[in-house]
Amino acid sequence: MGMTRKPHLLFHPRHVLSFRHRTVAALLMATSIVLLLVGGSMLTFLLTRPPDHNKPVLSRQIMAPVAGPEAHTITMLGQHYMHALVQGDSQKVWSMLSPQEQAHWHHAAAFGTYLKARFADYHLQGFTLGQVTIRPFWVNPETMERFDQVYQLPTSLLMNVQLPPDQLRQLAPPFQQPDQLFQQIPLLLQRIPGVPAHGVRWRLLNAGPADIEAPMLPPIHPMRRIVKVPILMYHHVSDIPPQNVLDRSLTVSETLFRHQLDVLTAKGFQSITLNQLMAALYYQVALPPKPVILTFDDGYDDAYFSAYPLLKAHGFSGMFYIITGKVGWRGQATWSQLRDMLDHGMQMGSHTIHHVDMGSTYVTSKLQAEQEAHISQHMLQQNLHTIIQHFCYPNGGPFKGSNRSLQQAVVALLASTGYIDATTDPGPTGIIQSSQAPFALLRLRIDGRFSLPFFENTIQTDTT
Repeated sequence: MGMTRKPHLLFHPRHVLSFRHRTVAALLMATSIVLLLVGGSMLTFLLTRPPDHNKPVLSRQIMAPVAGPEAHTITMLGQHYMHALVQGDSQKVWSMLSPQEQAHWHHAAAFGTYLKARFADYHLQGFTLGQVTIRPFWVNPETMERFDQVYQLPTSLLMNVQLPPDQLRQLAPPFQQPDQLFQQIPLLLQRIPGVPAHGVRWRLLNAGPADIEAPMLPPIHPMRRIVKVPILMYHHVSDIPPQNVLDRSLTVSETLFRHQLDVLTAKGFQSITLNQLMAALYYQVALPPKPVILTFDDGYDDAYFSAYPLLKAHGFSGMFYIITGKVGWRGQATWSQLRDMLDHGMQMGSHTIHHVDMGSTYVTSKLQAEQEAHISQHMLQQNLHTIIQHFCYPNGGPFKGSNRSLQQAVVALLASTGYIDATTDPGPTGIIQSSQAPFALLRLRIDGRFSLPFFENTIQTDTT
């Protein structure tokens, strides 16, 4: 609680200020008031301005512009592709995708069903294209396959919501203006190897704004759907000896983590992204037979030095929930490290600015809870140049309690900010994920004191 200075202490007769001193004091007070007002205005600006999505997604590498006939060919391909997408010609869109991308869908009809469901509440009006650039490589986060010498064509969709006004108001503000989300989404192309230079052919490595990893558009009335997906919850992956009981529970050694990944590999698990999970819940997209999501809370630097290299070596992606106010602190990952992880197939989500319990914070100050959700998202988007739609509750609040109305209030806050899902901190645990509860996705906490057989038994038990 702040202390209020009483007037009689400031103007006691033994300390009467001279006219000059009173003038200086008045100027200092006026300056303080101005600074407070400016600070408040800046905070209001951050909270009310739309997210800056005008930077290309997945464009953290140094890229060189491409000109001449090559750029013209790529632009023409992009125009044909985007025209087919806007016209709803799913068969043509499908035919232009690479064999690797088509393999996600098994057949064209499945892709067409997905495409129709993805934009069901929206009318695609047109598109614009940006400048062709070349990037050194791209890693597909869904397969962890790397492609070198990739050409990038930024695409922007012109679209609006085709819902009656009463239903439109039920959409969160970011989804009422979807044009803001679908700006500069990359369409990624690569030369087909082995084709002579005079007969250059190209393949599309992703589906651009129609890709599962592009921004998600939650349906206003999602179908009831349940999938079994274990979401594993980690904190530290480190060989530094834990100092106390809490640290021992939160720290998995590098050796144990490597063995756990070996177990997942041997049992046929395949990592998926949060976007893939939501596409399964919302659009009925098929998942691998044994999907798993690996999540890492708090953004420690051992996420970069220990967890991330082991994930890459095993061909697994991971979701890292970042406390934005601590990025670059001692023991925390830096922005450049987080960007490097993103470039190599990892994903990022918000874990608030200060690692606050969202339930108790909302009760104390709804404004502060809004700041924790909105500004952390804004900071991640500004520094990582990617859309942030995933959230994780620090300490599990409000879902460790039973206050249903508080849970609904926090969920409404997150949805209004543009998040599409949130993971819990057990408390509630399990592997059943529901389209009716996207902001209460369940996780399995991986305790550092677990033996490898215990881990193996947990995974086996929970996925049968």
